[in-house]
Amino acid sequence: MFALFSELRMLNAVIKRNLIVDLRYKFQIIVEITWTAVNVLVFVLLGAAWDATASPSGVPYSMITFFLVATGFYTVFSGVMESTVDAIIEENKLGTMGFLVTNSVSPVLLIVGRYIAATARWMIVLFVIVIPPLVFKGVYPSSLTLIVSSTIVFIIAWIFMMGVTLIFTSVSLIFKKTTTFNKVGIYVVRFASGGIVPIFSFDKSIHLFGKPLSNLLIWFPPTYALESLRWIFSVPTQSALQNGGLSSKDGLPFEGFNQLFGLNATNFGITDPTIHFMLIVSIIFVLISIVFAGMLTKVSRKWGTIEFY
Repeated sequence: MFALFSELRMLNAVIKRNLIVDLRYKFQIIVEITWTAVNVLVFVLLGAAWDATASPSGVPYSMITFFLVATGFYTVFSGVMESTVDAIIEENKLGTMGFLVTNSVSPVLLIVGRYIAATARWMIVLFVIVIPPLVFKGVYPSSLTLIVSSTIVFIIAWIFMMGVTLIFTSVSLIFKKTTTFNKVGIYVVRFASGGIVPIFSFDKSIHLFGKPLSNLLIWFPPTYALESLRWIFSVPTQSALQNGGLSSKDGLPFEGFNQLFGLNATNFGITDPTIHFMLIVSIIFVLISIVFAGMLTKVSRKWGTIEFY
């Protein structure tokens, strides 16, 4: 119990340290806000072209329900990952890695602390740049229940992405130059989650094990979260989540979530069986990631690479 309390106290200290550093470098936040604004603008322009060819059936992948929601989702997750994956390398450049390690700050605590601090920073960017155009267009959860649902699926993806970030970042304990590897990894996660290309568009040409690719990718927690958010943000009523057959807030008809992806989702709430499954998968994955990062820490100490930091 004392050990757990000590770990939590050190984690709190790491988070505060990162937040203080982030506030000192205010220009970086301005850059991130500018980058997000440009990203939203580009996605809106692409969304206009997508909107012109939107399918009359299936999920309404229009400018609002695909691109702006996807941009909002990955403003946080992609930005947080990019801010965190260089945590070890940055500590090396500052010459503080050895000091932290000798003061019982494990690489896992360092990475998780940076991840949480970066989340707080990017959430500010999300609410300043991405949420306002969604609200302006009327694309937001239509009830308190749906707001709770969107928060739940967001947390699931956040937990899972913490595990992904732990793996990518901890690799730099062994190999110092991992920038390209991390960028490729982030891109793959974005692509597989439908943040770049709608996974529904794969169905006509790609089938695996007799099922459309989207029906398999939907079991990837970030994909599930992103697709869930699209439905939650675009449906006019909660009953449309399961039943479909209505028009979205963009005026496009669509099937129900379960019909399209072959699931048994109910309301995306705490009683939803798919939510339970995704949450369990995400927690297990994070635990595996922590073990993996711990193993790399031991290897780096054995090889002597961690002392070079």
